[in-house]
Amino acid sequence: MVPNPRRLAPSVLVVGVLALAGCSGGGTQTGDATPVTAPATVATTTAPATATATAPATASAPATASTAPAPPHDAVMPALHSRTYEQARTEFSRQDLSPARLTAAAQHKDVTLPRDHDDWYICGTSPRPGAPLPAATTTVTVRLAQDFSDCTTSFNGYLYEENDPASTP
Repeated sequence: MVPNPRRLAPSVLVVGVLALAGCSGGGTQTGDATPVTAPATVATTTAPATATATAPATASAPATASTAPAPPHDAVMPALHSRTYEQARTEFSRQDLSPARLTAAAQHKDVTLPRDHDDWYICGTSPRPGAPLPAATTTVTVRLAQDFSDCTTSFNGYLYEENDPASTP
């Protein structure tokens, strides 16, 4: 038997109102009292019939939303490939990301990264470009090479083939 759509409409309306009231409940926890007033009134006047059936589902949504407040803009990992380390720090500052999150590492196992590596080139990043950068991510690793052409050169992770233990003379 097919359910009558007219009988489903009131319950769908109540669930929708409860969902709206639950979403604005997160505003109470953040201290913003103005958007809560109207939805709370609507929820109490229309919800008595099925409030117990839908209350647990809406109670968890505001807790999740209020524990992780969204930043004013979504931080995304910028594309830094082929830029210098100094340019990467500038780009992080431009996007309101802390340059202190950048961690430099040598692209190759047989290369020691000098203390002054501002003019070294970025071969790769972790996380990848375009990936979200949540506030919980404390570091962004950039792999550097002195010459940009060295980014594509690798002998099992070594810049020079003679340093690769797997190579045969």
